[in-house]
Amino acid sequence: MKLLIVDSTNESQAFCARRVESFSRSDMEMLDLKVKLVNEQDFAERVVEADVLVIGSGVGERAIAIARQAHAVAPWIQIVMFVSDSAYGGGAFRSAHSVGVRKVFPDSASPLDFLQELVAVHSDFRKDGRTHEGLVVAVVQAKGGVGATSATAALAEVCSAYNRRTMLWDLDVETRDLSRSLTVNGAEAKVVSGWINGSREISRESMRDALVPISSEVSVLMAPDKFAESMDLACHADGIEIAQRILELSRVLFDVILVDTGGRIGPTTGSIIRSADVVLVVLDDTILGLTAVDRYLSFIKGLLGSSDRLCFLVNPSSGALMTVQQAAAELEPTHRLGDKPWRLPALPFEARAALWPGSGQTLYSMGSKSMKQAFDKIARELGLVGAQDVAGEAAQGPENGAGAGSSGRRRARSGTAGWLARMFGRKQEISTR
Repeated sequence: MKLLIVDSTNESQAFCARRVESFSRSDMEMLDLKVKLVNEQDFAERVVEADVLVIGSGVGERAIAIARQAHAVAPWIQIVMFVSDSAYGGGAFRSAHSVGVRKVFPDSASPLDFLQELVAVHSDFRKDGRTHEGLVVAVVQAKGGVGATSATAALAEVCSAYNRRTMLWDLDVETRDLSRSLTVNGAEAKVVSGWINGSREISRESMRDALVPISSEVSVLMAPDKFAESMDLACHADGIEIAQRILELSRVLFDVILVDTGGRIGPTTGSIIRSADVVLVVLDDTILGLTAVDRYLSFIKGLLGSSDRLCFLVNPSSGALMTVQQAAAELEPTHRLGDKPWRLPALPFEARAALWPGSGQTLYSMGSKSMKQAFDKIARELGLVGAQDVAGEAAQGPENGAGAGSSGRRRARSGTAGWLARMFGRKQEISTR
């Protein structure tokens, strides 16, 4: 979020900028703040580059004219104005609001009040799609062994194939299946423990230290390395704030965030499910799996409030493929979720599905042509990749590669081959904004 601070002198500009400098580094990074200072003679040339115009008290009565001119040049601009305490007491905010100023503060206002207003502006920008906003997908399951971790890793490979910067978050604090399957195990988990016990601040720098890149596009965030911190993150109410800060910063740094919840329902996973853009429920084709999902839905529906963000992925384990329609027919009479959560195709049965962990591949690259096509369609339906890219790949066929002039498909194919194999034994630079 770009802030343009305008005031009459360099000293008054610096005084206004110090309010921003008083924010914590994590707050500044969550908002992705970029600050520029300008005098009132030159601001009109720079206002089109800004998201928020901050008018300092040094311009006095000229502030109204500046606000009016700013809106004429950049109608989308959000304006925050500071005035002297005496002017504020005299009702300066009334005339300011008449020219489109969003908020007026007296000079004596706390920086925290200013921060809260910027958070509200950022929230509005997110709703309007004006800020970079990574997509958060919480992958959940009602019981173990349904292939949720396999699906999470495969979707990350799809994202990698289409050059989407992706974070894989392993929240399975007990068995860490995702990290172990990707052979990710290192000192980076100590940074996550530091976030929990308070010895490290959640920031861009510490996030970079905590992530393990497994390709140029995909990085893994492991569970904490210590049992006590793992339990605090998963089970303690304090873990909610930590998880939300991780998600907020990850949304700024990545295009896609895939969270493997490990099937645990607790304060932290509950908050992540509430915050996620998509909740992907993976189920198998067994009676035990269906009855588990039946009970699970009674909990998860309360967290979501509606079924709009809910999606089911049927992953057969018996070899006798249960269709999506059959699964829906069993669960819909009780839960009445509608058609939207059942829009994803079922995964085809793969006899070799259990062989991908540690192989340097995922189900996306080691599976059959139909498996690859299914994950392509799932990624498109969930919004992980562009529909045009996936449609083009499907038209060519995953085995045929790209023809002349199809650079997008060429990139997709090169990203698929040997995806995990490229990362063993070396650490790559993490791409962050």
